Amino acid sequence: MEGEPSALSPRVTRSCPKLVCGQVKRPRFQTLARFWEGQDVLARWTDGLLYLGIIKKVDSSQQTCLVRFEDNSQFLVLWKDISPPVTPGTQQVCCVCNDRTVSLENKLLHCGKCKHAYHQECHLPSILSEAEFVLSSWMCRQCVFAVATKRGGALKKGPYAKAMRLMKLVLPYQLKSLDWDPLHQTNQQQCYCYCGGPGEWNMKMLQCCRCGQWFHEACTQCLTKPLLYGDRFYVFECAVCTKGLENAWRLPLRWVDIAHLILYHLSVCCKKKYFDFEREILTFANENWENLLLGELSSTPKTERYNQLLNVLNIHKDRFISGKEIKKKKCLFGLHSREPPPAPQHTEGDLSHVTEVPTNHGRAALSTLAHGRAGWDYTEKTAEEEKTAGGNSECRIEEPEGKTAAGESGEPGCGRKFSQC
Repeated sequence: MEGEPSALSPRVTRSCPKLVCGQVKRPRFQTLARFWEGQDVLARWTDGLLYLGIIKKVDSSQQTCLVRFEDNSQFLVLWKDISPPVTPGTQQVCCVCNDRTVSLENKLLHCGKCKHAYHQECHLPSILSEAEFVLSSWMCRQCVFAVATKRGGALKKGPYAKAMRLMKLVLPYQLKSLDWDPLHQTNQQQCYCYCGGPGEWNMKMLQCCRCGQWFHEACTQCLTKPLLYGDRFYVFECAVCTKGLENAWRLPLRWVDIAHLILYHLSVCCKKKYFDFEREILTFANENWENLLLGELSSTPKTERYNQLLNVLNIHKDRFISGKEIKKKKCLFGLHSREPPPAPQHTEGDLSHVTEVPTNHGRAALSTLAHGRAGWDYTEKTAEEEKTAGGNSECRIEEPEGKTAAGESGEPGCGRKFSQC
């Protein structure tokens, strides 16, 4: 699959999650260990995107391959998440059932991109008639996702976007067969989203309020703005549950949520704990204010943003830690624990306070999202409580030596514009 702009972008180096063989419907030649050292492949990562790599080692017992990517990082990747090129001599064999038998109702089709062969009934979704494809241009599910998935959200217009919407009506795995943790955030099979690839719930993923599955930002087509890391302030319905278009609504954020979300996002991007209020936190907020989709708070002038953000950083000591508490500059702030903001509790009666993100038709009933994290004080503090909090909201900025630390880690997307992360 040459020429895929999003699939060939530099790969972000992150820790590798525990790998357990999934139950995704993948070509059978993969389960027959048709991988070898030195083979060029496309591997799906936890962001839902495909990246070029070279197999360095094959482990048949664990059904994994050690893959070296273009940035020279090496990670174990499950066979289910690896897309190899077509093997010579297998062009007339279905890559799912490994059979060359055909019939009038179940012909063998060839993807115009990767050249793999599929029976009409083996492909997901099934191809019921020849009228659904053109022999010279038909693309399989894998290739459609490789072309259409993008950072910030998948393609919304054009033939690839239309094809992707049809593919997303069926999941390539059995959702009920997945083994989830108690918080329903991770599953042992590492099967998420429409693509069936790996994922990390706090790394730009949306949870469907109906089925509970997590979906990559890169695979969704309903977002108008890119996500921040750890942003769960959405009500989302996947295409499988709606049997059509996805739906997404933006939930209201309080000032403490905005500050928490920005600090968490910056800490993931820049891999450090403390950030200068004016130079990093406030600057990031101002430069991305429209992308945050803050509803009524969107019209807040910059001077008020300064005061509100600084107040909540000083007041909510259960979430934030100031530099002055550890004998550093008091204009530095960080999170006590590098965790995303707690998931908001939401019910159908709160619809009057949400912002509809896409232009989809209608509003389906929304289930209660009850996966909040305990232990947070989820009420705004009053002015009297602010006075007795003992925190001084004044923050005098001292000129630091050298450049600001934001973006010094060298990873793609460590700058202030989160659309590039």
